[in-house]
Amino acid sequence: MPVDAPDVLIDRTTPVFVALSGGVDSAVAAHLLRKQYGNLTGISHRHWPESRCCSTACLDRCAEQCATLGIPYVAVDCIVEFAQQIVDDFVAGYERGITPNPCVLCNETIRFGLMVDKHFRDSDDSPPADYKIATGHYARVEERNGRFHLMRGRDAARDQSYMLYRLSQEELSHCRFPLGDLLKTEVRTLAQKWNLQAAKVADSQDVCFVADRYQDFIAQYSDNVQVPGPFVDAEGHPMGEHQGIAYYTRGQRSGLGLHGGPWYVLRTDAATNTITLGRRDDLFETAFEVQQLRWVYPEVDEMVVDLQSRYRGVEQACRFTRAGDDVLRVELEAPSADITPGQSAVFYLGDDVVGGGIITRIGS
Repeated sequence: MPVDAPDVLIDRTTPVFVALSGGVDSAVAAHLLRKQYGNLTGISHRHWPESRCCSTACLDRCAEQCATLGIPYVAVDCIVEFAQQIVDDFVAGYERGITPNPCVLCNETIRFGLMVDKHFRDSDDSPPADYKIATGHYARVEERNGRFHLMRGRDAARDQSYMLYRLSQEELSHCRFPLGDLLKTEVRTLAQKWNLQAAKVADSQDVCFVADRYQDFIAQYSDNVQVPGPFVDAEGHPMGEHQGIAYYTRGQRSGLGLHGGPWYVLRTDAATNTITLGRRDDLFETAFEVQQLRWVYPEVDEMVVDLQSRYRGVEQACRFTRAGDDVLRVELEAPSADITPGQSAVFYLGDDVVGGGIITRIGS
């Protein structure tokens, strides 16, 4: 059935692109925006043939949804760029012994950058200065005193500001997050009320382009052959043999094949092809370094803030200090087992994102 006619159009002219993935969140976001904007276009990026989001079936669902809403729909081919910028980086990270977060990088480079720009390039046009890009992320953005602030979504259990901290002021100026003030339960209720196809679609989990085990994906995707090497304890004593650095990540306890456990991966050293194991208590750290910094607040050299070091991870108090041009030294108020090289460390003041970066080194 067609959706209800728009209630009150508050803006008939500003071009608004709503990013659609085929899931319930972006579907509800599009429906809400249709009631506010008169120049709305659905847009998706085709990025990986077997992706759990933006697959052919997902894009077909997006096209049908836009037809029901009575708005145009475009699917932008980003397959080559996604492979080069996101998948290659993901695999190379594991091969270096770190644990990257491709969703953070995709938001920075593809979804909020390349997707709309490439759509206009393909149409031989230039993006208008005042266009907006809306998504189904659970986050908020506010303009205060000429600066755009990224904030947590109202639903603390679904907040996705962690995934968006690398967006620039220019990108944030274009952003709209219609679900920022909603709970997930409210979004599901709206989807059912409006009989949206996506109402029964399960939420996507984990990395969208990896269908099963990371190890299998890396082995199939990469031309680099993984070489077995030693498991050692904290004193360097041999404990067994691993199957290749890329197949293990800090904190991992399954698939080690050792007796006397549980054992956990503490460190991976690609230079020596060595993996250090220990007990869970050995994972806890109080200090680490962050590089590749991005700031939502103006840059500062020292601050006491809350830290989130993993998507949906537990917040903890910390102090960061400047340790170089692109390096922060972070000291935690209490030890944490969640600090993992390659993951993002994102700093908060209340609901506001201060900034963040990539964890590069652990320890004092």
